[in-house]
Amino acid sequence: QRMQREMNVWRNLNHPNILPFIGWCILGSKSCMVSPWMENGDALKYVRRRPQANRLWMLVQVGEGLHYLHTRPRNPVIHGDLKAANVFISSTGVARITDFGLSELVEDEKAPRCSMAWYCGGNPRWQAPELLSAGSHEAQAAWSTISNYTIISPQIFTGQVPFFYLSVNTTLSVFNMVLDGKLPEHPLDKDVATRGLDDRMWELMTTCWSVDPTKRPSAGDILSHLAAALRGRPDDDSDSKGPASTRPGKRARVIEPPVKVEESDTSIHGFIH
Repeated sequence: QRMQREMNVWRNLNHPNILPFIGWCILGSKSCMVSPWMENGDALKYVRRRPQANRLWMLVQVGEGLHYLHTRPRNPVIHGDLKAANVFISSTGVARITDFGLSELVEDEKAPRCSMAWYCGGNPRWQAPELLSAGSHEAQAAWSTISNYTIISPQIFTGQVPFFYLSVNTTLSVFNMVLDGKLPEHPLDKDVATRGLDDRMWELMTTCWSVDPTKRPSAGDILSHLAAALRGRPDDDSDSKGPASTRPGKRARVIEPPVKVEESDTSIHGFIH
């Protein structure tokens, strides 16, 4: 059922910052979904390998994909498990969102509700507090995803998972921190600020983590802030922006390497090599 659910959402998506769905197949006893091979792996592994990667540009790309999901003319999509592990980087440096197993199709834009899958899946490190509260099924899913999106931002800048500094670093301790409205600590490392996580960027993120979901900016608003910040910075790593054809304002066909096959019967998607 999860595979069917994910395919129903994924197969109808078409955007440069969404990992394409190619099809499905059966390998032995496993049902698998097929997507293009992303040789640079996920976003967290990528920035750990490449300290000079342009992280602001990476976040702009993720924001573009998220904005597309939220503003599709028919059936906007709410991603239920957005985190760095679910953002893959292509050979040309293009960031692409994947893993739509907990995503929701919104049929009525005036009433975007969360399904029970949101409360049974995902990880509290990346979840909005309203998604962890018992009986809060009336949470606005799009606003919750905005919180998820900006939770991955410090992770991209620092290379560390949210709340990595807790002395008792368990799922339960993180759950309680998020439920209490506690925010991740502001990284004070000068290298992190140099990469783009300065005071203004941190202020934007804390706005996105507002306990009141209605006070969070939209994906479009966040993109405007990120684009302005990006224009004011030199290129950290031209490769991390991909070829000129993939940069803002230009569109061209991007040729991807061969496909890889994704297992569907694991709680966290892995790949068959």
